[in-house]
Amino acid sequence: MKSSVRYIFMVCSFICFSQQQKIDALESKLETMTVPSAAKLDVINELSTYVHQSNPEKGLQLSTEAIALAKSLHLKDKEAIAYKNKALSLIALSQDSLAIVAYNEAIDIQTAREAWNQVARMHYNKGLIYFGQSNYPKANAHHFKALAIFEKEKDSFLMAVVLNSIGINQMYQSLYPEAIDTYLKASKIHEQTNTTNTDRHAAILANIGLLYSRLEKYEEALKYYNKSLEINKKLDTKIGIANTLTNIGNLYDDIKQPEKAIAYYKESLVIMESINNKFGIASALTNTGIAYISLKEYEKALGYLNQTKVLFKALDNTINLAIVHESIGTAYLESGAFLKAKSNFESALLYSEEIKNIERQASVLENLALVNAKLQNYKVAYNNQTEAKKLKDRFMSSEKKEEIAKLEAKYEYEKKEATLTAVHDKKQALQEAEITRHKFIKNTSIYAGSSLAIGLIIGFILYKKKQEAITITKETAFNLKVSNTELKALRAQMNPHFIFNSLNSINAYIAKNDMKNASNYLTKFSKLMRETLEKSTKKEITLNEDISILKTYLDIENKRANNSFTYTINIDENIDPENTLIPPMILQPFVENSIIHGLRNSAQNGEITIHYIRKDDMIICSVEDNGVGREASAKTKNSKHSLGMSITKSRIEIINKIKNTNGNLHIIDKPNGTKIEVKLPLTLAF
Repeated sequence: MKSSVRYIFMVCSFICFSQQQKIDALESKLETMTVPSAAKLDVINELSTYVHQSNPEKGLQLSTEAIALAKSLHLKDKEAIAYKNKALSLIALSQDSLAIVAYNEAIDIQTAREAWNQVARMHYNKGLIYFGQSNYPKANAHHFKALAIFEKEKDSFLMAVVLNSIGINQMYQSLYPEAIDTYLKASKIHEQTNTTNTDRHAAILANIGLLYSRLEKYEEALKYYNKSLEINKKLDTKIGIANTLTNIGNLYDDIKQPEKAIAYYKESLVIMESINNKFGIASALTNTGIAYISLKEYEKALGYLNQTKVLFKALDNTINLAIVHESIGTAYLESGAFLKAKSNFESALLYSEEIKNIERQASVLENLALVNAKLQNYKVAYNNQTEAKKLKDRFMSSEKKEEIAKLEAKYEYEKKEATLTAVHDKKQALQEAEITRHKFIKNTSIYAGSSLAIGLIIGFILYKKKQEAITITKETAFNLKVSNTELKALRAQMNPHFIFNSLNSINAYIAKNDMKNASNYLTKFSKLMRETLEKSTKKEITLNEDISILKTYLDIENKRANNSFTYTINIDENIDPENTLIPPMILQPFVENSIIHGLRNSAQNGEITIHYIRKDDMIICSVEDNGVGREASAKTKNSKHSLGMSITKSRIEIINKIKNTNGNLHIIDKPNGTKIEVKLPLTLAF
């Protein structure tokens, strides 16, 4: 098989990134916090998380400071977070050994705390370090540890993520039967959880395509590539589109259609350059050079390949350095420069042996046999060819291909078996019902005559029709209630008084010629309106998205109230805000009540605290204020308070009916202020 850069789809470490605006806000907040405290530690940890990639030196400084502060405050959970952030910064600084030490510290702390989910995530991240070093066995040792924990916790989303990475490591070790089995397990999880139209499932499909391409089963490979490409285009995932285009180009180069391959590479290169993906750029350029070898345009090919050799050295990517050197050797071999060809093949062999990739070793040895034959080193050429055959037999034997076919058949059979079982059960139930009915008719005929039997049958049919009519009426009423509740919720979220007051505030700033505040207010206001219109029509949005809307709303109200209150939003560490779904703006009416009815008439500085807590399979969302309380505000309250309460109760009732859960709304009157708790079923995006 032709050597080329095949683009795998690896899921990055479990960490999220944000924009510079978030970093600036955290830095400003940190400047005001002079006293060591848990709150200051949270800000340092969060800031370290955001800057570790864009400014790893600063990330390392912040994480080191956070570790010291966490130790002085005896906050082990936050100390573990600081060690994780330190590891991420060290990785960005190419200090992998120190990063592993930092991860080990985090694992020890989280193990002592029995925070198994976090332990698994750290093992997964350690595995990614070893993967980057091309140490695939060690990478999988940690990935299997992570998988065992996620399986125990029944975390399907993270099981699929880890299985994809395990499959990649197995593929690079030429463990093809194991790899296809692992990929299919990951794909099956997405099918069972109805998450097939996601970028993560698209990545798994692309990796299956890549594996089939390695086995020279090109029709199957193209089928999976196209499935992946279709999903990525629907999601507009640029990196996924570009990577899949690269792999399709590889396939066409393998089947001797280099012109078509180059067209795909160029399309991929445009996307990679637009997102400044250095590895992607190097891959597209390398593969373009390889395709030009097929076209016998050797000078053009060497121009591309010598350029990408430098790029992959900078990226410290051993496997692709082996491919580039082998391709350069091929270009020299075919153009008659045999000594240069041999030198590059020998370099490629060293890189391949370093990462223990027997497939690459076999390919390079075959090329060395050719060049040694050209140099009349026939004995060496024979030894090269013999060794290559031994290696190829290890990963391309008919037994292994048969094993792969059996695994595929097993997977398809399990899918069909589930469908057939359901059909069989249905037929069995119908047959049993039919037998029972015949017995009933027969017995009735014996004891009460045929007329009574006919009457019973007619009565049964009428009763059934009546029950169906009642069911349809109930469903219609429920659907009408859903529609009315959604409309009322949207109206409640777009409170006209709030809109008019905001516009008046903007106008007041303009009248005072305070353009800075006017612009800032208008920016936040327009952002809130856009997010409200976009998100309110959705059944569910991620917790991160909902919190973003709440923060914007609170910032606007606080600015209008001359910064008369502060707010805090706390998220349980067992909740992944990127992967948790909730109804849009479910807490907004209660936050509004706290500001208007609780804090506006209070003499003390206002405080609003919002909590998101995971309890078993439920998520508890609460809003708490230190205002005057419901009793004191009863004399002046308008209908808005009860309207928001009524709408939210209706929304929870609908959720309970659809999901068969027991969510509820609970009001707690405090000596100073009010607390609202909304209990909802925990729903994960993946």
